[in-house]
This record gives sequence, structure tokens and C-alpha cells, in this order.
Amino acid sequence: MYKVNGMLFDKIGFFDSKSNVSPGSIGGKIKRFRELRGWTQKELGLRAGFSESTADVRIAQYEKNKRVPKENVLKDIAYALEIDETALFDADLLNRYRMYHALFDIEDFHGLQPVKIGRSYYLVFSEYDTLTQKDVMKPEFQDFLEKWYEIKQKYLPNEEDSDEEKERKAKEYTLWRGGYPHNEAVENSEQLSYLRRIQRLQDEMDDLNAKMKNDEELYRLDESLKGIMDEVRSSCKPIKMESDFILRIKELVEQGVNINIYSPEALYEPNYEVMHLLSVRTEEILFDEHKKRLYAQLVCGIDDIQQFGIDISRKITSKDKVLFVTYSYRTEQYMYFQNLNKFWDDLIFIAERKNVWPDFRLQEYEERFLVNITGKNDVPFSKRLDES
Repeated sequence: MYKVNGMLFDKIGFFDSKSNVSPGSIGGKIKRFRELRGWTQKELGLRAGFSESTADVRIAQYEKNKRVPKENVLKDIAYALEIDETALFDADLLNRYRMYHALFDIEDFHGLQPVKIGRSYYLVFSEYDTLTQKDVMKPEFQDFLEKWYEIKQKYLPNEEDSDEEKERKAKEYTLWRGGYPHNEAVENSEQLSYLRRIQRLQDEMDDLNAKMKNDEELYRLDESLKGIMDEVRSSCKPIKMESDFILRIKELVEQGVNINIYSPEALYEPNYEVMHLLSVRTEEILFDEHKKRLYAQLVCGIDDIQQFGIDISRKITSKDKVLFVTYSYRTEQYMYFQNLNKFWDDLIFIAERKNVWPDFRLQEYEERFLVNITGKNDVPFSKRLDES
């Protein structure tokens, strides 16, 4: 245990020595709140709606960060734990330099500032930023800080408290933080339930919308590409390696195509036999000639990959009434796309800074990215599954 302002907390190291799971990761947080509730992995899994046969396995995989729960699954786990879903987001700031830069971001977006009082330094939310000459303090921040202070005082231990009472207060305080802001709306539970039902209905409407428009939208896409596919295909370098495909996607993203490797659809009953490859908003393709030609390059790449016997399927999905063309592949073929998933954040990091940062600043990132996806790390699409 360690003490902060008189409150006792479990001592957190950088990693759990048994599992090498950082406590600031999604898995580490799920485990922490589950243990605070005093539940087994299976009990949490059942409360989150998993089946009897998979409940403990699913939670174990999430806690070890072997699998990352999708957004709707994360919401179900948070709901079962009786905490707010944002309490489980990955905010692993144990590295102090990463934490410092998080503070810089809070300064930019929310007005956090360092101040000196006497010989000590403090962080405050300012109503007026003297550097930018802007009002940055939002009224809800004042309410939040007031509530936080009130709860902090409530759970501060007294000198006469027993060790058990101090631990109880520390536990209750941690659970309050995990439940914020959801716990502030308990009196409005009916409204929250209503909003949740609306979102569920919206997700169901999206699913129905996608199924109804699937054939029609795919036909429109195919028709829009008919006049340019031969020309684009003749100018495209054949895709033979996973790195070829990743670099093709990187180039398209850098030219403005909104490609996403995360599924836009809400899946209540996930299909573990297939995995999401990528999605593109259909409206961008149909009504933007430049992006249509770029999308045609993506289609050529997918066609090349399928010639090696890799099964890539497509369908129309929907999110908030927006239609996407979504590509998927069989789960056992994950080896062909593991670098795309593993280094996707790096790809986006570079793409977002292209034409913004000078080339010499990006060079190191570009070189590291190439090393990670090529050479011994690369996978030829001609490689059979049984060779892996």
C-alpha cells in the first residue's frame, strides 16, 4: 500500500509481475475494477452477457491484453462493473514523459496551467489564459472540481479510523472515480436507460439500413468504377507482399482517402470466424472523382491478394445512417494482415503529418515504419497457412 494525502492505495508498479500487463492499459483496468468488486473472471463475464462456456476465457484474454474489446463490448463490461465506460479507456500514463505531454494537451484544450504559490508549484484550470488571450475555463470544469474536492474530503481517513476503515474508504473512492460521470446521473437513471435504448435502436436501424441497401450500394460502387478500372489496374504495381498492400493503403490515406481498419458497425453477436480488414465511406467514392480513382487502386490491391487464394469478402455496413463498404477476411488468415493491424497507428501518425512536418522530421518515422513491415517481418501472400 502507499499513501497520498492520507489515503491508502494499492501500490501499482509499471507492470504486473505475473502477467506483464500494465495497470494503465485496458486489460489492467478491467482486472483492477473486477478485483475491487470481489468478482471472479467468470462472474464478470456472465454479468457482461458472455456465455457460460466462454465468460472466464473472454475476460482473461481482455485482462491480459491478448484481445482488445470492441467499443460495444467495452461498454457492456463497464456497465457490468457499474463504472463509466471512459474509466476503461487506454490512458497508460505511467511513463512520466508521456504524462507530461498529456498535461500539455490538457493545457491546449482545457486551460490547465502551472502556477507558483510561495515556493511550491501547482496545476490549476484557469478562466483566462494569459498566453493565448482567451477564456478557456468551461463552467462544467468548476462543477467537476467542486464535486471531486467534495468526494475527496468525504473519503479522507481520520486518525481514529482502523486500517480496515481506511482500506474501505480508499476502495470506495477508487470506485467513485471509476464510476464518474455515470454515478453523477444516478437520479437520472431513467433518462440514461432511455438514451441507451435509443442508441441500441439506432444501431439496429443501422444494421437494417445496411442490409436493405447492401446489394444496391455495391452495384452503384461497381458501376461507378467500370470506366476506370482497366486504366487504373494497368498503372498499379501488383500486390505480392503484405508490405505492398500496407504501403498502398498508406499512400491512399496520405492522399485523403478515409480508410479505417476499425469496424463501423455495432455487433451484438460478433462473428469470430471473420475479422474486419478495412472500411471506406461509400459517399466519398461515389461523389468524388479523385477519391474514386484512389479507391480503384485499393480494389486492384484486394483483387491481387484474392488471386493467392485469400478469401476477402465485402458488404455494406452503416453507422449513424452513413454507409461504408467493408472488407473482411477469415480469422485464420490473420497472419497475412498482422502488420497492418500492428502498425496502423504508426501509419496514421505519419500520414497525418505528411505535408505538415518537413521531410527531415518524418524521415526517422518513415524508416522505422519500413523496417517494421518489410524484410523478415514481411509476409508474402503466396505463403500457405500451413507454412506459418
